Amino acid sequence: MRWISTCVFLTMMGGAAFADDFQSSYIKFSLPSGWTCNIEHTEFVCDPPHLADQPRSAIMILAAKIAGPDDTLTAYVEHLNAVAKAKGPGAMIQAPKYSLINGVNWVDCTIEGSEVKNYKTRYLAVAKNGIAILYTFSAHKDYFDKLAGSAVLAVNTLQTLDDWKK
Repeated sequence: MRWISTCVFLTMMGGAAFADDFQSSYIKFSLPSGWTCNIEHTEFVCDPPHLADQPRSAIMILAAKIAGPDDTLTAYVEHLNAVAKAKGPGAMIQAPKYSLINGVNWVDCTIEGSEVKNYKTRYLAVAKNGIAILYTFSAHKDYFDKLAGSAVLAVNTLQTLDDWKK
């Protein structure tokens, strides 16, 4: 579960139009217009349009690994509850729940300050067909609600790919 802490922050994005689909060997989703994804180490990091030296107020990160015995929806819920508890009162914005996205149950939770101070992070985690996937959307708390629409639209297009082993 250490990979659940690989998230950082998410950058501002105006409208919620989709331009391109992002696809890796294990997941596919629609990117908001202007967003791009690049591989950084073992994660895919997706950024909205910004100047090269401009700080980002938001980011999406995708990580995956071969699922182990601890990669269960119940374990993800327990881990996220523990993270929020460790951060203290008020950190839990949305308690872990199950969200059905394109026919797949994901653990869905939002915590403030779990990755970076003053940032809210929405976690979506699933273990399916031998792979554990973590999708995160993080944004500065002053922009999170404004950007959440873009994140929700991207989340609603999430698809796990069953043929990732090929």
